[in-house]
Amino acid sequence: MRFLLNISTHSRDLEFAGPQWRQASALLQETGFDGFELYPVSGYDCGSIPPHLIGGVHLRFFVMLRQIWQNDYQGLLRLFDTEDNIRMYYGGTTRDAVVKCYRDQLALAHTFAVPYVVFHPVHYELDYVFNWQPPWTWQETIDLSAEVINEALQGSSYKGWVLFENLWWPGNFRLDSTREIDRLLDRVNYARSGIVLDTAHVFNKNQDLRTEEEAIAYLLRQVDSLGQYRHLIKAVHLCKSLSGDHVRSGMRAPDPFRGARTFWDRFSLALDHVQGIDVHDAFDHPSIGGLFERIDPDHVVFEFSFRSMQEWRSKIERQKIALGDVFPAKGDRQS
Repeated sequence: MRFLLNISTHSRDLEFAGPQWRQASALLQETGFDGFELYPVSGYDCGSIPPHLIGGVHLRFFVMLRQIWQNDYQGLLRLFDTEDNIRMYYGGTTRDAVVKCYRDQLALAHTFAVPYVVFHPVHYELDYVFNWQPPWTWQETIDLSAEVINEALQGSSYKGWVLFENLWWPGNFRLDSTREIDRLLDRVNYARSGIVLDTAHVFNKNQDLRTEEEAIAYLLRQVDSLGQYRHLIKAVHLCKSLSGDHVRSGMRAPDPFRGARTFWDRFSLALDHVQGIDVHDAFDHPSIGGLFERIDPDHVVFEFSFRSMQEWRSKIERQKIALGDVFPAKGDRQS
């Protein structure tokens, strides 16, 4: 297994990376990690990143895909208020903008020669972020997502793994059953397709989880239920979230958007709520090591949120301790 940290090209993360990414490189050396899973943000020249630091690429998470994919301009206006907002979010007003974004990022992944990219099979809208009652099915979302990634991959020079990440919202790819995997892989026209298991996203499905030990037991049951499909898990986003109370409070709120009417005001409130659900904290309980008795992924990403280098290092060390022998000593690492 190769162990990675997550980083993006948002300005905040670039401060942690430092000039010429020297601080990022030093962090890998200090902590014994093999590289970073990169979330590229438009407007930054990723050619300035030393290629050996990048071990995977997380493709853009657009969240709202149906209207843009169907070139439904009126539907987009209902979501975004104005054409300027649509352009700001997607880079255009038609599906071509989405295809271009993904093809550019796949080209970047090819340039970095990374072994995998991450893609979310998702469609979600602001109106349902708090109440979790979307009027569509997971089947519809998977079919839509397969169309998107198939078109993005056409003519791409990228030849590594495309890994599909689970989410927690109903009507999406949640890994609730192997039927989801069958439907997705039946529709994706790409042989090297697999799964990236996000452990916190599994937790986020269940608002009854109270303790970390309880949550890990639930995670292991969920993984066991996949049976032979476990071999498709090529990567893990390893982090925890115990946010059932937060989710329930959002569901009970009579006016969760607090009267906000503009798209960006509503989007900001929805984003704050989502960040309260998916907190990207570190594991502390050693029973998380049991996950790796069930699966043998090629890549494990310590996927954390952090506001300082001190907080980042603290989360890294806590989770390394929780993993015990699963995280090999520096001298035992494979190059």
